[in-house]
Amino acid sequence: MTTSQLEITATRMLPSRRSWMTDELVRMCVVAFGTLSVALGLAFNYYAHPFPWLGAGLLVVIAAATRVFGIPLPGKGFASFAVGPGIAAIIALDWAAGALVVALGIVIGDAVVRRLPLRNAVSNAGHFLTAGTVAGYVYYGLMSGELGLAAFSSGNAWRLGFMIALFLLTVNGTFYLQLKLSPAIAWVDPRLTARWESTVAVLATLLALGALRLAYSQTAPRTMIAGALVLTLIGVLTHWLVRQAAVGESLQLVQRLTSAISARPELRHALVDIQRLTRSLVPWEQMGIAAYDADRNEFVVVVDTSSDVPVGTRISATEGMVGSALRAGHAITDLALPLAQRPTEAAQRSQIVIPLKYGERLVGIWTVRHSRVEMYRIHDASLLEYIAPQLALSLALDKLIQPVVTASAEMTSHVESITATTQQLHASAQESAETARRLAATVRNLADTLSRGADGARNAQVIADSTVTEGRVTQQSGGQMLADARVVRGATEQARAQLTAAAATVQLGADQVSRLREISEAVQRFGQTITELADQTGLLALNAAVEAARAGQHGRGFAVVAREIRELADRSAAEAEGMDNAVRDIRVTLDRAVALMQRTRGEVLSVADASGNWVDELDRIVLASESVAAAGHRIVDAARESADRSGVMARALADAKEEATRAASETGVVAGASTQQEGAIDSLNGAATELSATAETLANAVAAVRAGR
Repeated sequence: MTTSQLEITATRMLPSRRSWMTDELVRMCVVAFGTLSVALGLAFNYYAHPFPWLGAGLLVVIAAATRVFGIPLPGKGFASFAVGPGIAAIIALDWAAGALVVALGIVIGDAVVRRLPLRNAVSNAGHFLTAGTVAGYVYYGLMSGELGLAAFSSGNAWRLGFMIALFLLTVNGTFYLQLKLSPAIAWVDPRLTARWESTVAVLATLLALGALRLAYSQTAPRTMIAGALVLTLIGVLTHWLVRQAAVGESLQLVQRLTSAISARPELRHALVDIQRLTRSLVPWEQMGIAAYDADRNEFVVVVDTSSDVPVGTRISATEGMVGSALRAGHAITDLALPLAQRPTEAAQRSQIVIPLKYGERLVGIWTVRHSRVEMYRIHDASLLEYIAPQLALSLALDKLIQPVVTASAEMTSHVESITATTQQLHASAQESAETARRLAATVRNLADTLSRGADGARNAQVIADSTVTEGRVTQQSGGQMLADARVVRGATEQARAQLTAAAATVQLGADQVSRLREISEAVQRFGQTITELADQTGLLALNAAVEAARAGQHGRGFAVVAREIRELADRSAAEAEGMDNAVRDIRVTLDRAVALMQRTRGEVLSVADASGNWVDELDRIVLASESVAAAGHRIVDAARESADRSGVMARALADAKEEATRAASETGVVAGASTQQEGAIDSLNGAATELSATAETLANAVAAVRAGR
């Protein structure tokens, strides 16, 4: 629960409380009523005659001692044996003098020795003044109770018992009414305080009655001294037992807090339990824990409930309350230091500073703060110091766990990135391998086409050689042209048909070569695609190498695979560039072949046209025998040139076939490299999967540690 929640709870305990009914009003009433009543009582002689000054002085000392040696309780609670001197003073000194004596002893004990504010000391004395006045006046004024030794007579026993009960009821009633109306209800446990004060009150009353009975007894001085020593020993033993029991109950609360810290080794997860359970030991408004930086001799805030102290704030280890606590070697409060040595912040608030040591090593500090000045006692610091070793261990473990948590999260992120990258590489490698296989098939088809083109060129050369032979025959038979005109006419028509077929064959060859040029362009585009894919694969491999470097030791194997992928990508790019150069040469050669075949076709068609003219002019063959002879010469020359050009085209197509065959072989190498690259990426993907499993195991281990299992 927070401070505001506790204050709301305290407010709900008095749903019908009026605004004028405050703890300050109760304080002023008990002080005023007690002071006025005692003054009137003294004025009306409500004190023993003769007045036992020695006994009164002894009661003042005893009352002050009961406040000095009171029993501090968790949550700012406090129990003392002061009711014993109060009851004894009423019996021995009458009610007015008795109330005044015990009130004076309480003021001395609280203000002078305990160093409480005078206002608080007077308030505590006021409760005893009021209780002494009410119980004493009822006992003496209304019930005619006996004073001194006569008070222990059997006939006065019931009056004495009633007075004691009324005194206890009044002093506790006014005190708890003021407590209920004050903000202190937020940090004082009323039930715990009432239980221990009731126990202490009963013991103090019994000790006081025993001491008075001994003082009024008519025994020898030696016996009285022995009895006084026995009573003193019993009082000391009783005080020690009660104090140890109260400390034991405080330690039970401490044990609950240390168990809560042990259940959750990560400090940030246990902080809520630490805050809640610490409030049952001491009141606090702000709390902070800082880790020690030995290199700079400073503390770095890990957690703090105050928005004014953000995480990461650095605190000097040599100044202020922190420096005082480290020099003292144990938990301190502002009250533990002399007034001249108190830091300036103690003038505005109260705080406890607890050094956190793991063994002999300083690991941090724990601060508990409150806005009220002089709020904390040395006992409060001692209680919290019991928790310091466990909290120091939790802080040390927190330093170990946090880097693991951060590394686990980063590893998970890197594994996800690597997995995504390997998936992209795998898809890219598959696409590259498929493209390489298609390109290899295309290049093989191109080689087959070029082979057919070479065969056609060789056939054209054969036909051209045949044309040369026929031209020679025509030249030789020129003299007999007239007699053999009909034979020549038939041969000429046959030659014309053959020339037309040759022109068609040349045109077919040119078309095939043009198709080869288109196919070579496709091959060049495929080579460019392979180059682009190789570049992308190299970039992906570079990214994978960067991610592997970030992964550190766990990514070393992955970096080797990424380097192999990059080398394969470089080889693929080099092979693709070589293929592109080869295809470019093929295109140049094919362009030449097309030009030559177009020229050959034109000349063959020219010869065919000439043959047609010959048929028309056969009737005039005799007259044009010289023209026929000249035409025979032209036929021989043209056929020879056609044969030469067909040979050139055949050699060019053969060279193109060789280039296409080599391109097919290189494309097969690229396809094999792509397949090998795909296998390497599969291995890389497997390594990423194993790394992901390792990261998941690490995350599960961290989660188990954070859950405290």
